[in-house]
Amino acid sequence: MKISISDLEKTLKTKAIDVPSNTTFNGVSIDSRTAKENNIFFAIKGDNHDGHDYIEDALKNGAKAIICNRPISDKPQFIVKNTITALGQLASYYTSLIKPVTIGITGTNGKTTVTNLIASILRQCNLTLQTYKNYNNQIGLPLSIFKAEKKTKFFVLEMGASKNGDIQELTNIVKPKIVALLNASPAHLDSFKTLENIIITKEEILDNQGYKKIAILNIDDSNYQRWKAKSKNNIVKTISQNQHADYYLQSNTSSNLLIKTYKGDELNIDNNKLEKYEIYNILFSIACSMEAGATSNNVIQGLKNARDIKGRFFKINGYNKSNIIDSTYNANPESFKAAICSLSKINGKKWLIMGDMGELGKDAQKYHIEIGDFAKRNKVEKIFLISKYSKEIKNNFGDGSYSFLTTSELIEFIKPMITPDVNILIKASRFMKFEVIVDALSIGKY
Repeated sequence: MKISISDLEKTLKTKAIDVPSNTTFNGVSIDSRTAKENNIFFAIKGDNHDGHDYIEDALKNGAKAIICNRPISDKPQFIVKNTITALGQLASYYTSLIKPVTIGITGTNGKTTVTNLIASILRQCNLTLQTYKNYNNQIGLPLSIFKAEKKTKFFVLEMGASKNGDIQELTNIVKPKIVALLNASPAHLDSFKTLENIIITKEEILDNQGYKKIAILNIDDSNYQRWKAKSKNNIVKTISQNQHADYYLQSNTSSNLLIKTYKGDELNIDNNKLEKYEIYNILFSIACSMEAGATSNNVIQGLKNARDIKGRFFKINGYNKSNIIDSTYNANPESFKAAICSLSKINGKKWLIMGDMGELGKDAQKYHIEIGDFAKRNKVEKIFLISKYSKEIKNNFGDGSYSFLTTSELIEFIKPMITPDVNILIKASRFMKFEVIVDALSIGKY
């Protein structure tokens, strides 16, 4: 990227202070340790650190100016009211310079997978930017955008939320031309409080932004009629596994999915024991990609090229020739059940290493007990727990349940039990840091 002083002044509605008039900027940083020559450093105040305390370090590392929310003596700066808002404003301006086809994806479950599939398909067409790592909030999404080259044709951006208004803020930055609302289910209830608040927030992606955008909706979803009504200013395109839609599943055999489109395309997709939620992810990715201009050949090749994502049902060669399934990136009740369903279809013994799901509010214990019951009903023979609800889960699961206080205790206990015919699903919310268990039970790098 290349940004001038006048670009910044116009975009952020502020004036440069002590910035040499011939200065141009070639990148953005929010971390003083990684600031590079000719970067702009955004001083962002977080929960644990305040970027304003690291301005001197950023300038020493090559940053040419800072974006700050208070005057800093004798430093090249642009003063704004809110540096996070300013970061989004600059990302929006940079997007307007590139003029890509922008695609926004939200939902409680499947965002990263669908984003990954769409990007893999669209890369068959042209240069494509997708969300970097898990950068899907008001800080991360702009940082993803700044990685784009000027000739980038497609932006495929995941949009996350933990409170009302979050999705609206992200769509205001990107102004997506195509949006997909995947689903809404319980998650982040400590902040959202109710499922209704989650639905209200997710459907902000359908808001009227003063132009017609294409909204991809699932006819089979219980919220479809509500979301269709909210999309009255959008062009609605539909997906379905159960009925005719713009993109729908015509047939499903043990080896093949036949997907038809309203344009007359017939797509034959390999069926590797796909679960229903995985088929929905494929339908959403096909719809978004083809609305953006992908051909059926692009879709077929892109789906073949798509790679599994670490931490999201990622299969690894395990200890003593076992099969380790890394699903440690995050967890909520619906994603947990989906992972267990996938585990149940794999040949061999089925074990679950289960940790806590965060931010489930007053009903957290109930949700955790339900997951233990669901695992038992879906062929899980043994469950290994590190959870504040271990006692309750064990009481319901019965024989084959074990609880531990630390990951090291669990690892030491389970290793001698592992045989080559064992499949071990490891899943918990991110704060549990269960990747330590994955590393201990896996073989080699992945």
